Amino acid sequence: MLGWVSEADPALFRAFPALADVVPWLPLGRFPTRVERLSGLVPPSVELWIKRDDESGTVYGGNKVRKLEFLLADARLKGARRLVTLGGIGSHHVLATAIYGRAAGFEVDAVVFPQPLNDHVREQLLADSAVGATLWPTRGYLGVPWTVWRRRRAADAAWVASGGSSPVGTIGYVSAGLELLEQIARAELPRPDVIYLALGSCGTAAGLLTGLAGAPSLPRLDATLVGVRVVDRPVSNARVTRRLAARTAALLAGHGEKWFNHLALPPLRVEHRFFGGAYGRATPAAEEAVERAAFVGLRLEPTYTGKAMAALLADAAAGLLDGKRVLFVHTYNGVDLAPLVRKGVGASALPPRLRRHFDAGALPPGR
Repeated sequence: MLGWVSEADPALFRAFPALADVVPWLPLGRFPTRVERLSGLVPPSVELWIKRDDESGTVYGGNKVRKLEFLLADARLKGARRLVTLGGIGSHHVLATAIYGRAAGFEVDAVVFPQPLNDHVREQLLADSAVGATLWPTRGYLGVPWTVWRRRRAADAAWVASGGSSPVGTIGYVSAGLELLEQIARAELPRPDVIYLALGSCGTAAGLLTGLAGAPSLPRLDATLVGVRVVDRPVSNARVTRRLAARTAALLAGHGEKWFNHLALPPLRVEHRFFGGAYGRATPAAEEAVERAAFVGLRLEPTYTGKAMAALLADAAAGLLDGKRVLFVHTYNGVDLAPLVRKGVGASALPPRLRRHFDAGALPPGR
């Protein structure tokens, strides 16, 4: 099969055709995602472009789709029938894994921990239930290891790391980095100087760093990657990101592609100022960024993409981006969840510990 790579295949396989024979892959999303210039959000001295990974899927978008294309294929190859994963009660990763995992024939168990509540989080829970995910709530972080261990004990289970950010999942964003280089080569956008994105479990940033290092057929991009931290520092920082990039490159090198043995990664800067003190907690700066983005037709949310955009806007306002071309990687799901939620049975199907979040002042349980 060597060399039989089409435009429908991931950019990774177009850049490195031999990997198509040895790296498991399951088509799920719509790629390449488009790039577009956006006006009206930053001063005229800044040229802003958007990478629309919010449009990566027809049933659910965002940055998890690319990761799941490789994670689900790997789980299927290993004979798994059940996926076990982890996230907050409003986790986009948990929902994406449930949607695509169930569609691919897997049962999905998700261990979920508390996070600040809002209507968006409640909608995510209802969507999890509507697609048939089995949720295992914990009282807090201390209960996570034991609950995860119990779920992973099943003989037919495959572990999907939080955020999909294992080396296998991170391959999806190596491909995204190469896809971006292809788009630059086709003159769909000029070469950016700075790239902003939310930094959570680090897989998106680690994969981009690896992919933007280039390929034999694609010149590298030395733009500075700015990861805006949205989770706790011990699990989300520059060291963790670079280490995951190195592990992912080693995995690809182990598949026979020696190009990945000695990569020089582009610059990385981690921005810590916009976290807000707790996972999932919205901040005034993030909420303002969401509102300003909506005014120019860009739909964000306040805990990941809103914080990343808040950092970009603050740097632009301070003059740090004057004369620069900036790319924002839009990693939030752009598909309306309301039709999916309406197909479910509401909060009554949730575990008792989660049903209590649907009180009289919250999102209606039957929405």
